[in-house]
Amino acid sequence: MFIAAQYFRPPFPKQRYFEEDLKLMKKTGFTALQLWVMWGWVESDPGKYNFDDYDLLFDMAKKNGLKVILSTIAEIHPFWIHRVVPDSNMVDHMGNKVISSCRSESNVGLTPGGCTDNPKVKELMGSFLEAAAKRYAKADNLIGWDCWNEFRWNVNADGYVCYCPHTLKAFREWLSGEHGGLKGINEAWQRRYTSFQDILPGKTFGRTYTEMMEFERFLTKRATEHIAFRYERIRKYDKTRVISAHGASPAISMGGNDFEHTLSRGNDFELTDKLDGCGCSHFPFGGGGFDFNEFGFRVEAVRSAARGKTMWVSELQGGSARWGIDVHKSVTPEAQNNWVWNGFSRGAKGIIFWCWRDEVFGVESSGFGLTGNDGLEKERLKALSVSCNKMREHEKLFDGYMQDDPQVGIFFEPDTYYMKWAEKGHADDPVESVEGYARALEKLNISYDIVESSHLKYLNNLKVLFMPWPLIVNKNAKTALIDFVKKGGTLVVESEMDAYTSLGFYNYPEDRTLAAAFGLSDEGRRQLNNKNSAFILGTNKLKSATWITPLKFEDGEVLAKDADGNVLAAEKKLGNGKIIALATFCGKAYSGSPYTGFEGFVKSTVENSGVKSFFDIKREKNSGVQWRTGLSGKERLLFLINNGKSAKVTVSWNTKKQIIPLKAWSWNVFNLKKGTLVKK
Repeated sequence: MFIAAQYFRPPFPKQRYFEEDLKLMKKTGFTALQLWVMWGWVESDPGKYNFDDYDLLFDMAKKNGLKVILSTIAEIHPFWIHRVVPDSNMVDHMGNKVISSCRSESNVGLTPGGCTDNPKVKELMGSFLEAAAKRYAKADNLIGWDCWNEFRWNVNADGYVCYCPHTLKAFREWLSGEHGGLKGINEAWQRRYTSFQDILPGKTFGRTYTEMMEFERFLTKRATEHIAFRYERIRKYDKTRVISAHGASPAISMGGNDFEHTLSRGNDFELTDKLDGCGCSHFPFGGGGFDFNEFGFRVEAVRSAARGKTMWVSELQGGSARWGIDVHKSVTPEAQNNWVWNGFSRGAKGIIFWCWRDEVFGVESSGFGLTGNDGLEKERLKALSVSCNKMREHEKLFDGYMQDDPQVGIFFEPDTYYMKWAEKGHADDPVESVEGYARALEKLNISYDIVESSHLKYLNNLKVLFMPWPLIVNKNAKTALIDFVKKGGTLVVESEMDAYTSLGFYNYPEDRTLAAAFGLSDEGRRQLNNKNSAFILGTNKLKSATWITPLKFEDGEVLAKDADGNVLAAEKKLGNGKIIALATFCGKAYSGSPYTGFEGFVKSTVENSGVKSFFDIKREKNSGVQWRTGLSGKERLLFLINNGKSAKVTVSWNTKKQIIPLKAWSWNVFNLKKGTLVKK
């Protein structure tokens, strides 16, 4: 385990700060520092690698008893890339050659640079990665690698990319492999192409769904291939250390933005298949910011992708954020330490703060430093010193800890993201729907997995699976979902399950094979009005979103109707399990405006399905306490994170009960010893 800080993004900070900074890191209790090894800096002259800065920092780190993480920034290309490889420019969706430039927070190279579908660009990048790996593979104070930062590749493209000849060739070859040649593409797309040269990716959103969804799917797969390429080049020389990577957000939250397709940076689950672990960036006090529940589901989403592999909190906010010449609130030591232990409680094995000193270049200048000038730098280091010492004191215990396997899941279907983006240029509806259930489970302190539609290994561990925005379900998942219910699982499914194919074609109700297997059908979409915008299900009032599709079925139990008698919720048995069908999108409604009725529905569904935690924990009303539990070897640990005023929790297990007082804004770790929870 380690706690580290990002330190060197060349050429900052300047060498005159190195000695005092590293001494203070060690004094604070940090384990390591991270260095950005930037292609644009290291190979400023083609074929000549200059690692002098890094050599010095490795030596100084070792002298101060610090380890190093290397983050390979191969996506920021040398200034010479387009001169040396003349046909390397990306091409945007309008056919324009993309002009590369410095990134808004980086001073030493070009982005987006050359297209990696160009074999020459890819080979040059690979040579850089190999040079870095070869140089530092034998360094005895190297922890490991973060081989791709936030999965960035198209920054500053100023258009949708890439449509260059190399990418078009790769896209057509991928399509041919997926569908079995031109004949198979015509059958799947329902077209009459006579040449591969006539097949083009989707141009922009708001057109036909099919070619845009396929192009987005290709971009996701391409990211997976690219990370495998980076991994292999580093692994060629470093045979043993962890090679990880991280996203800016978890895949479930990557709905796309300006000139970026949804999931074009990849799918965490597929990416992690090629790695030893994964991570994510978290800036809770930056921009619009996010609360502790969102921090929780971001970490859980990454943990779900990393199951069985290493998870890092790869960027955690150090000091006050900057997104230009502006100001954001200072990072309090209490909140920051709670983020650290929240991450550890969910299985993170490393924390990397962004960053040690305030940045000095571009839109991030004057911000983000743990030691930055926002008025709380001394308090942060003092508080982090306590966390570092506690981690080091019990390192073996914490390093062996794994959160208990969840019994609740949320289904994540990338195809729904592709289709929504193809329609609107964003995937907000499926994003908000998935996040709605995650946020409610966080509020309830119920642990859960994100279950990606092509990674169903842990489905049989679950007792409940929530299916938000289920308009597409890929064919490979359908059998697994039916088996899950028949074997005793509870499936909560929202409106219009299986209404579209994975290529964006609408399925008539009689063609919805999964819905038919579950005995579900509906009367079609109806607009929301004051009679159906909310409904009572049991003791809980639920809110509708987007539309209702009144349910119809031959057997089963009606759970809720609107004022006109439309069935808005129903339950059906299948084998040993059951399906709870909702005629609208309750997760989306909750995501935008959380409320207790939805939380009550989620809680009762989970409890009625037999889900139990080792501990039953009761907290005071409106308290901000979060918890997670699991084992380290045979030892049971309980993490209690109090994000607010002082509180008490009542912890029950077997026949035991213990009342635990918690100080305001505190992190607390307990070990179950001889029937008593003992604070570590």
